[in-house]
Amino acid sequence: MTTAVPDPSVIVVGAGPTGLTLACELAAAGVSCTVLERRLTTSAQSRAMGLYARTLEVLDLRGHADALTAYGRPVGRLHPARGAVVDFTELDTRFPALHVVPQSRTEEVLQKHAVELGVTLVRDAEVFGLEQDDSGVTLQVRAGGEEWEESADYVVGCDGAHSAVRELSGIAFRGRTYDIAPVLADVRLRKPPPVDDVVVLAGNGAVMVTVPYGDGLYRVAVARRDRPWTREPVTLQELGELMSLSLGFDPEPYDPAWLARFKIHQRLADHYRTGRVLLAGDAAHLHSPLGGQGLNLGIQDAVNLGWKLAARIQGWAPPGLLDSYEAERRPQAARILKATDRATWMATSPSPALTALRRTALARLLGSRRVRRVAGEAISGLRSDYARRGGGRALHAGQRVPDLTVRRPGAAPVRLYELMRDGRFLLLDLTPAGRAAALGEAWGSRVCPVRVEEPPARLAGLSTLLVRPDGYVAWADGEGAAEGHEERVRRALLHWCGAEGPTARGAVPAAVRVPERGAEEDGADAAPGPRAVPDALVATPYVGEAGEGVGGEGPVEDSEGAWQTDPVEAAGAPRAGTPVASAQDAGGEEHAESVEAAEDVRRLGAVEVARGATGGAPGPVTDAPEPTGAGARAGAAAGEGAREPAAADRGEARRP
Repeated sequence: MTTAVPDPSVIVVGAGPTGLTLACELAAAGVSCTVLERRLTTSAQSRAMGLYARTLEVLDLRGHADALTAYGRPVGRLHPARGAVVDFTELDTRFPALHVVPQSRTEEVLQKHAVELGVTLVRDAEVFGLEQDDSGVTLQVRAGGEEWEESADYVVGCDGAHSAVRELSGIAFRGRTYDIAPVLADVRLRKPPPVDDVVVLAGNGAVMVTVPYGDGLYRVAVARRDRPWTREPVTLQELGELMSLSLGFDPEPYDPAWLARFKIHQRLADHYRTGRVLLAGDAAHLHSPLGGQGLNLGIQDAVNLGWKLAARIQGWAPPGLLDSYEAERRPQAARILKATDRATWMATSPSPALTALRRTALARLLGSRRVRRVAGEAISGLRSDYARRGGGRALHAGQRVPDLTVRRPGAAPVRLYELMRDGRFLLLDLTPAGRAAALGEAWGSRVCPVRVEEPPARLAGLSTLLVRPDGYVAWADGEGAAEGHEERVRRALLHWCGAEGPTARGAVPAAVRVPERGAEEDGADAAPGPRAVPDALVATPYVGEAGEGVGGEGPVEDSEGAWQTDPVEAAGAPRAGTPVASAQDAGGEEHAESVEAAEDVRRLGAVEVARGATGGAPGPVTDAPEPTGAGARAGAAAGEGAREPAAADRGEARRP
């Protein structure tokens, strides 16, 4: 009798943008993925709303970006102080703006892709136990009085500030809580700021950020140094008084979609991985909202991790690759924590002299076009990479690869990011002979080989370029030294992409299981990799430049799980239990809105499962209005990482 061996699999805990992005990455690579979401209902309030250029670029690598930018509003300029401007329209990217997109819409787009790829999403599933060994991880899960086990080769905690995965795995989350209680609102203003851009104003011990949605609604965040935490509800009068301190006049806020006050934290996980358990997004890092980076960091965590975890599970990862996730991403988070902490204390300083100095310095620095460009690139994430400093003008390992348009023999010009939609490595052969591209055909399931005619100037000095699935250079070869070129290409492909020959890829079949209570599954037999990372594999992370830490987003849940909101609710939010399908909501980190059912729908006790079915994606958004979320650019105290009162949601189910 033959014993069936389960397919290699990953459980992602948390169905916010980070978890859904990771699920899409894994499923596209052919890895079976289940997402466990603690909340049964969605929220009408959307915390994170700002998508930076680099985040949209990595989403564009998989074809997600256009659906978001078509809906969102581009805001081209940021005013970090009176007389100081950062102009995003000057950036060399396909997305030269801050795109104001409600987090709920971001989740809807990502969930639709995840469902199409075969991802299973289980709602109302609270993780309360975790055990791992060399063969896999088993989670204890409960919902509606039922308890069962879920097993997989790996588990990734994308479940936010109060991550159960992080706590159960014993990873320390060090840092502190600010003694500041910012106020957050989505509200209309009778007397709005004089410019329709992202505006940051500091003075009188307070900092205010406003972000225009474009429909008369503003995201407003106000933090005051001498305003400690309280559970008293926020009132429009209080909001107006706080805004007046920064504006110098009463903007007369009215018709709030929601009001809240919150605590903010500065914390960083000691490790992003322990054995077969990993962390991403707010489960791994929390920082002051002054920076607007939380959602963006989380999505980029997911894209960095996805292909590495898939490679490990499928057996072709080079030594240390999975550990390079922490080596590359944790320093990025540490840099943002440091920058936003510094910006928070400067912006809320009660000292008039320090406020004036900050304003004058920013205005003078940003008067230079070069400094303005550097600041815009830093804020937008375009200067954050994993490369060592130096190396000349040619692209080298760890650098971001721009979305260049290239010409191929006998084919129409195409953008590089369009060539990477399926998540494979991209091998660019810039030589007339095309031998490197021909060699790359042997790795066709993991590598997309492309011959390039008349290489663009940005690729000058190179003969071959191997691009990682997350859009960074894996390996580059100079155009000199033709002797031994093919052997160098072969060695690079063997190192990064494993042995020649096909590896299973593509969407997971639509026949997705309904979790069985108490059933235990075996995991893969690969032991966790070593923590030491070979120097040849992981480059020294790039340290940020001037302009970091100007941005803003929203609330982080306080340490007691208290996230105070006024009872201002959006009209038309669907009620829990309505028999339509959705697979959005916020794994303790983010939340979403409802979508209509794709196909067969039924309740599974207290649990709902979103079944992946190619061609059977959820339908359009229903009637839930979205007072959007925080992600406000420069210096905002506007929201991410907080739990929020939930609205409604449902589950797309397959018959057991």
